[in-house]
Amino acid sequence: MKFQEIYKPIINELDQVEEELKNLSSSMLYYNSLHEIMEYFFKIPGKHLRPTLVLLSAGTINSKLPTHSESSLLQLAVAVELIHSASLIHDDVIDGDIFRRGQKTLNKIYGRKIAVLTGDVLYSHAFLIINKSLPKKLIHSLIQVTANMCAAEVDQAQNTLSDKEMYFNIIKGKTASFMGLCCRLGCEIVGGSEEEILSLEEYGLNLGMAYQIIDDYTDGDIKATSNVTLEDANYFGEKAKDALRNFKASTYKDSLINMVDHILTFSHSKTENA
Repeated sequence: MKFQEIYKPIINELDQVEEELKNLSSSMLYYNSLHEIMEYFFKIPGKHLRPTLVLLSAGTINSKLPTHSESSLLQLAVAVELIHSASLIHDDVIDGDIFRRGQKTLNKIYGRKIAVLTGDVLYSHAFLIINKSLPKKLIHSLIQVTANMCAAEVDQAQNTLSDKEMYFNIIKGKTASFMGLCCRLGCEIVGGSEEEILSLEEYGLNLGMAYQIIDDYTDGDIKATSNVTLEDANYFGEKAKDALRNFKASTYKDSLINMVDHILTFSHSKTENA
């Protein structure tokens, strides 16, 4: 199964997210250099996995998703994609990567300093969006998980990932917790119950653990995967699907389940969309 099939229930909403990202680049016309850089970065879209989690989680609770681009749900979807994009730009600088989504990275084209500053701009715009569009409690959650992502990256840079527990803690902080929060907030915005919120957060957390293990394996990261196996990814994938067991049947739920199966069989290189 391809991601395009997983997207089907929310394809219109994802198109709006993509349009908002293009509008952000256009809004930088006053700053000629920044406009050019952002236009280059967003020229080849990523998989939009985090906005997809927001929207599918919301749809699992309420199939009548808002269609207006200024809705809290769609603005949240844009914000999480900006946060993810900023983290990718900074990761490319830290790792010295030269390709992203089949084209040269910002640090390769424009240098490390410009790449770091561009990532900072994307973080800032994400926080402007959530401050304008989301309730205070949700804003705090997003800021906290972003701080945790950065802290986990620091831990990874300073440690040898010598045991499984340390590796799991780091990938939970840098990847899985953010995916869990995307699901949680998507559910919360459309009025999900506490039980539904916790179940979808559990789904996203375990999906994120499986995703990062697969990502490290397919990237050939021996340091990261020396103490884990693909069976660990399968374990977290099954836990993710189990978290959805009490939700009623829907195309949104089907897509969440199919996403797990897709990720567990998904092999990609650093040049593929992220």
